[in-house]
Amino acid sequence: MSVVRPRLLLVSPLPPPMGGIATWTRLVAASRLQERFTVRVFDTSARDKENVSSVSRFRIDKGLQAAGLALRLLRELVRFRPNLVHVNTPYNWALFRDGLFVLLARMTGTSTLLHFRGGDFPEVVRSSSSIRRLVIRAILSLPDRLLAVDRHTEAFLAENFGSDVVRYLPNFVQGEDFDHRIPRVDRDGNQPEVLYVGWILETKGIGDLLCAARALKGVRFTLVGPVDAEFMAKIREEIASLGDRVQLIPPQPSLRIREFYARADLFVLPSWREGFPNVILEAMAAGLPVVATTVGAIPDAVRHEKDGLLVPPRDTEALTAALERLVSDSNARKRMGESGKARVRENFEMDRVLERLAGIYDELLERRSSTSASD
Repeated sequence: MSVVRPRLLLVSPLPPPMGGIATWTRLVAASRLQERFTVRVFDTSARDKENVSSVSRFRIDKGLQAAGLALRLLRELVRFRPNLVHVNTPYNWALFRDGLFVLLARMTGTSTLLHFRGGDFPEVVRSSSSIRRLVIRAILSLPDRLLAVDRHTEAFLAENFGSDVVRYLPNFVQGEDFDHRIPRVDRDGNQPEVLYVGWILETKGIGDLLCAARALKGVRFTLVGPVDAEFMAKIREEIASLGDRVQLIPPQPSLRIREFYARADLFVLPSWREGFPNVILEAMAAGLPVVATTVGAIPDAVRHEKDGLLVPPRDTEALTAALERLVSDSNARKRMGESGKARVRENFEMDRVLERLAGIYDELLERRSSTSASD
């Protein structure tokens, strides 16, 4: 007799581009969760997937796309009849679209989860107008569970909506994928190499990183990721003036990205705002010490002076000093790299985190089953 698995619909973007949420979705959809759930993805990626922008604002074309996605989702809900709908949201203007998705799922009688994928959601809410805050509160009252990737957002949601509906779910990494290291003797030259992986955007602190590169003359910087064309126009001359000390690499497949981690001496992420960046976990899993800013969930993952060095966002002087310290101290790099690797294995391995997620799903299914039985 075959076992009927609960049906899970992930309402979330898929690659390309290889952003954090899209990568998470791809990995979860192909994971061992398939042994316990029938998993399907409703792709919320925009049509212009290859374009990258640092600005989040409402546009008419985005509104029309959202309306089209809502109609498609309604058809998917009717056809697939999921038991669980898990909506990933980067919030800002997308929260209103994603709130509509949750409402449609609730209308079909499905248990719902809204997953916040940025680390400054409390600040976004507090800086919103009173009317917008009311709408946000109405949206957040809809899901059965609110998931936070960082402790800061978890505390904010619990304070405003009750700890019974809020759950903490960090991002994850497959640590064994990043075990390979390329010995120093096999690398070109003796310059220490600093690696950045992510979107080439102003809000990622790329301008701050270029200032640090200018100050650290004996260091090579490798930046891998998609480019915001408008921002690139502003920094093109500065990159050119740095010559071969800064190498700009377009987006690469996962296997190729692992080679960059394997060759680097340390990893940097000088973002102005973040959620829970997967690249931090990947770098730690690869044994790299991390220099990053104290934004989003980064302090939840990287312990200052243990796994790397944390600096304030937009502080070029502090960023340069932290990079200079690790570049010149191979023993500190080794110690912090080993510490970070162990931390990932203990707290952020994919199987551990997905077991936690499956437990949240089971909790909702049991709750619905109990409610149906009492009716």
